[in-house]
Amino acid sequence: MKWVKPKPLSAICGVDGECPDVEELANGHCGFGIRELAAGKWVSTELDESDGDQKYNRAFMRLFSYISGTGNDQGVNIPMTSPVVTQTNLDENYQQNGGSMHFYIPTEFQENPPNPTNEDVEIEDWDDVIVYYRAFGYKGLYVSPEVWKREFGHLARSIVAAGLSSDWSRAITGTFTQPGVSDQRHEAMFVARGHYSYYYEPSEYSWNDARGYKECKRYPNTVKPKAVESACGNYAQCPAVEDMASNGCGYGTRDIKAGSWASTDILASDGDDRYVSAFMRLFNYIRGENEDSQEIEMTIPVITKSYLDENYEEKKATMHFYLPPEFHENPPAPTDDLVEIEEWVDTVVFYRTVGDYDENSDVKALWEKEFTILVDVLEKAEESFYPYMAVTATFTRPGYGQQRHEAIFLQWDEEEEE
Repeated sequence: MKWVKPKPLSAICGVDGECPDVEELANGHCGFGIRELAAGKWVSTELDESDGDQKYNRAFMRLFSYISGTGNDQGVNIPMTSPVVTQTNLDENYQQNGGSMHFYIPTEFQENPPNPTNEDVEIEDWDDVIVYYRAFGYKGLYVSPEVWKREFGHLARSIVAAGLSSDWSRAITGTFTQPGVSDQRHEAMFVARGHYSYYYEPSEYSWNDARGYKECKRYPNTVKPKAVESACGNYAQCPAVEDMASNGCGYGTRDIKAGSWASTDILASDGDDRYVSAFMRLFNYIRGENEDSQEIEMTIPVITKSYLDENYEEKKATMHFYLPPEFHENPPAPTDDLVEIEEWVDTVVFYRTVGDYDENSDVKALWEKEFTILVDVLEKAEESFYPYMAVTATFTRPGYGQQRHEAIFLQWDEEEEE
């Protein structure tokens, strides 16, 4: 299946018909576009599964009847717009679970559109929304399921590779041109979750600013980490912290303020997939698998704690997601018995940054090296730290773009000794 160049929007919108207002957003990634779709009214209908193979044609005809005048209470003809949007709902196994079709209502009817006369057709008010999209052309009458599957696959992989997040429960298609014409445009789309447009230029940060502390001369620069201020509050929320003075070089000191965290054990029984399995339990919790069916925005960093015995061998490990402040007072209860909500107190920590690793890195050796250095610099600075809990914090997706990871030890507190 060869990819076909799509017809440009400039040759469709305002030429073949009206399109909703959109703004193309800055995008430093490849494989997809980012745009904000302005709020507006759309005429909509559910796909009726009892219609079988004709469900899309019959949904289209219900909407077409509305705009042609026979299906609205004023009998007025409403110009056809682009694109025809179809939303397919996906279950937890990404199988189709119903859907809907939509026509944008032109500007002259936006304020007071005619009422539908068919009870299966309704007018919807859509809010501003940011979508990630992938465009393609087609030679033929109707785009085949294989092509849609290919394009959604490419789109999903590109979004994940960019370290972005989407609402994966809705696969959205946009068809901008008539079936069978020579030049066509179709788009596969996912709605963005927590998208933030921001500018980041590593050269604007010194090494010390990017790290958050002054490095010791005996440890040469390797890969500059992403500055924490460029991540927290830009594309994701972080727990509140207070930076503190350190006694030496090679590490930073901060006070992490009290808050609520979703937590789960990293199970040895899950083998090589234990970290992924733990992550997905927490991710499922924030995407709505809780007693309130409440979706919660992803935050950073992802925290992993390794509890060590007297020989510094791991005896237990846990993973944690910070919950945004609006959920601290009454966080939704998990429905998974392996997930719990923990209340953390103010905690002073010492940290050392890691700028880069990917799927080909020896991650265990990398962390061992950084924790060994962290021990060295803390001991030379005569800091009191707890050596039997090794904490990692990941602020960015491993292997993609500018990265920031931290190796962390807690400040020693004899009264709170494990």
